[in-house]
Amino acid sequence: MVFPGFKTILQKIPGGPNAQVAVGSAVILGLCAVPVFGKDTKRGHDLFSQEKPQAIVESQERLQKEAREAWKKSVEETKKE
Repeated sequence: MVFPGFKTILQKIPGGPNAQVAVGSAVILGLCAVPVFGKDTKRGHDLFSQEKPQAIVESQERLQKEAREAWKKSVEETKKE
């Protein structure tokens, strides 16, 4: 058992043992998910993150914008010629 009082709390839940197991499992899974959804770190800075850090995303967006602007200028220059 997780802690000794857990069983007595589950026994107070109305319904059969299947309902008690379902509620207990949901509570334990919910407690396990708290660190994932309650984190206060920036995107991409935690240990197991699959996302890119925010600074990298912003720099890539800035570079793409500059490349688009340079491309537009080159297209306009070729149209003038």
